[in-house]
Amino acid sequence: MESTATELLAPPEAGARARRPWGSAYAPAPLPTDLSERVGRGLTRWALRWVFGAEHRHADRIPRRGAAILVSNHPTIMDPFTVAFGTRRWVTWLAFDEALGWPVAGQIMRLYRAIPLDIARPRPASIKAAYATLAHGRLLGLFFEGERSRGWGLNQPLRTGAARLAIRAGVPIVPVTVAGARRCWPRERPLPRPGKIVVHYHPPIDAAAYRPDLPRRARAARLTDDLARIIGGALPPDGAHAFFRSSR
Repeated sequence: MESTATELLAPPEAGARARRPWGSAYAPAPLPTDLSERVGRGLTRWALRWVFGAEHRHADRIPRRGAAILVSNHPTIMDPFTVAFGTRRWVTWLAFDEALGWPVAGQIMRLYRAIPLDIARPRPASIKAAYATLAHGRLLGLFFEGERSRGWGLNQPLRTGAARLAIRAGVPIVPVTVAGARRCWPRERPLPRPGKIVVHYHPPIDAAAYRPDLPRRARAARLTDDLARIIGGALPPDGAHAFFRSSR
């Protein structure tokens, strides 16, 4: 989300913001049908559990109600499901717009109503849909690496779009670490292999109260650094899953 497109959507005056959440005037991303959600959750949970032995740790840190943003590292193409299905709440994802044109994965992304995002030049419609989704009290998911991880750690430079969204919308941001997934399905391999994946949800950060002493751009940069420290700091140097040295 590194673009001046966000600047086209100037926030409302303070009085207007107090009356209704920023983005509430726009249409949120649509939700999937009940049938596709039930079938998709069932099949995906089965695969995550029996093929990858997936564990979701501290999923109770995801707010049970109200808007929040989940920000995760991005080791594999299946990460939206790996991260989101640790909660019963629906998570709407911002997805690389070209990926929605892929034969199979793209159809799944469209089925689950991902918001298409041009990473280089975000369209105002995508940003409005993201803000509106939050304004309607829903969960939004983002990967701040911008693409799948190229190594065991985080890609650099990281994108500040997630932090900017959270600060402007005034919603909590939940850092998420996915470990072991790149061993199961490195971007260099066309198909996954069985393994072990652990998803760890870190304590949420209150973006509304985060470093109010700094200008907005500096706040977003500092918050992104903190997200990188939390998410990346939990990743082991060899990409294994058994890495959580503490359960804080």
